[in-house]
Amino acid sequence: MQRNKVVAKRKGALAVVAAGGAVAAGVVIAPVAGIVAAAGAVYLGWDWLTFRIKNGMRF
Repeated sequence: MQRNKVVAKRKGALAVVAAGGAVAAGVVIAPVAGIVAAAGAVYLGWDWLTFRIKNGMRF
């Protein structure tokens, strides 16, 4: 269970960083670039959520 907590924390942090990068790309580069980057952030967030659900972890 402890290993799952570490993995979930890493996945969550990666999703947050990707979301921040998507916002930065949308502001600095172009809104279209932000949308493309946001798609990756949504995928990583979904991966984090499903991992927690599969392992019976609370929020």
